[in-house]
Amino acid sequence: MKRIYHYFLFTFLISWVLWSPLYFSKSVSEFWALPGAWGPTFSAILVAWIHEGKMGVKQLLKKLLIWRVSFKYYLFAIGLSALLVIAAMLLANLLFDVDLNFSSIPSGMGLEDDDIVMSFLLLPILFLVTTFVGGPIAEELGWRGFAQEKLQLKYGVIPAGLIIGCFWVLWHLPLMIFLPQGIGHMPIIAYVIVMINMSVLFGWLYNKTRGSVLLAVLFHAGMNFENAILGAENLQDTYTLIIFIILLTALNLLIQYLFLKSNSSGD
Repeated sequence: MKRIYHYFLFTFLISWVLWSPLYFSKSVSEFWALPGAWGPTFSAILVAWIHEGKMGVKQLLKKLLIWRVSFKYYLFAIGLSALLVIAAMLLANLLFDVDLNFSSIPSGMGLEDDDIVMSFLLLPILFLVTTFVGGPIAEELGWRGFAQEKLQLKYGVIPAGLIIGCFWVLWHLPLMIFLPQGIGHMPIIAYVIVMINMSVLFGWLYNKTRGSVLLAVLFHAGMNFENAILGAENLQDTYTLIIFIILLTALNLLIQYLFLKSNSSGD
């Protein structure tokens, strides 16, 4: 377990130090959040090199190249977050007469509210930018490729996801305090519930795709992408947020139940 202790120590140290400009001035650009986002991946590479040498680093990086998985997992990774937010919006509209606000899609891209066609044409480009700038590629080699792999050997897949989820939330603490837009201005309790649920789903996806960090990166990108163009604004509504959390938690519980049932039956 020494490796996992070192991993979390270096992850927090690297990120929290790189985020330090945010602590001293409210005028500091939010782009200062980007360097610190690389803490989990830098830490994983460092700890792998310290404990396992070049071969350990090579084995870790190879997980980014695992792409031969069922197409349904690509759909899950890219589309789940947006699907859940849209479902929450529709239910909030049906049950509580909350206005449907799809104009946040073009406005989230810096376009005029009526530029719907242009915004959909730009969606693939924005998704790629979301993938390679910030969290997805910067974090997942660490959280899933290293920490999930090590923790689940001792505790199991679901407990490992829960543990990482708690550390994942705590790791974001400087952003919660000094850059709330970095977590979409979401209430802290709601943010904790969402992140822990997502972490367990990440662990499930990682194992269903034979340890593919690439799919974890796409899942993280889908989450950030949805938040950038749809969720951050619509989830400010309390009813929509509550429904989103209920849907996410219910889906997570169902998936984990089926996962445990499949494993116990030997399938």
